[in-house]
Amino acid sequence: MTRLLLPALVAAFALPASAQDSGLSFGGDVKLEYLDADTNAGFALDGDVGLSWRSGGLLGFDAALDSTYLDDGSDFTNVWAALVLSTGAGEFAVGAPRPLSDTERVMPRFSTSRVVDLSSNFLSGPLTGRVSAVDRGMTPGITWKQEAGSLSFGAGYHHMNDRNVDVAEGFMHYAAGATTFFITGEFATAPGPNPSLMQIGAFHDADRFDLGASLAQYDAGDTRHTVRLYGSVDVMTALTLRGDMLMVQNANDAYSVSATYSLDGGLYVEGGGTKVMGSDELFDIGVGYKF
Repeated sequence: MTRLLLPALVAAFALPASAQDSGLSFGGDVKLEYLDADTNAGFALDGDVGLSWRSGGLLGFDAALDSTYLDDGSDFTNVWAALVLSTGAGEFAVGAPRPLSDTERVMPRFSTSRVVDLSSNFLSGPLTGRVSAVDRGMTPGITWKQEAGSLSFGAGYHHMNDRNVDVAEGFMHYAAGATTFFITGEFATAPGPNPSLMQIGAFHDADRFDLGASLAQYDAGDTRHTVRLYGSVDVMTALTLRGDMLMVQNANDAYSVSATYSLDGGLYVEGGGTKVMGSDELFDIGVGYKF
């Protein structure tokens, strides 16, 4: 077996790397939002910035910072940095790579509030970055992804040092015109119940409207299913209206209506309302900058 496997691996890595852009790229999204839930109100600062370098050959580098900081002192921050190897067998990121559940995410955020979206991750994903946010250091791991025509797929492994948690993840996308079909899985081993999250769905990205639907199964000792429905429409070039619904098995459903108005130079203003059945409404408004 070893005599056959080693030459196969060498041959795979010896294949020419797929065509790619070279050079340095930098971008991100920073937002300050205000949330009001009747007797409870506060501010949140959210940032998601990344840097990528490709040599045009084998070597590359990715780094990113994603953080949500609340004015009560709560801090959900991840720092990612990894060496990237682009080979004929796919793209490998080694070090502390950002999870594929983040970088290959198909469904948009839930509502315009970053805090509401973060709170829904355990039920509808992505899960790995949310778990890593409670780890006080960088999260070591490795990811691999590959493309074959309209099909994209990959897998990853991440280790959270502080809590001794290991997470394995995988994804597969199939693009059929403006519609992307996807399936993802995140499986953790941890002290106590081993949580897992599997999701399957489709997202249609048209010129003026988007539609998405997904079914997720979250298991952490007991199994819970969720169904998410999403829709948006561009009322005008700068104004987008959105609606979101998250139906949770044996728990309260959540509904959100929101709007985003884009200004020149990457600035935008957005806000909306979210209702979790059996609790107060939550309203959010914020200003952000995409670059």
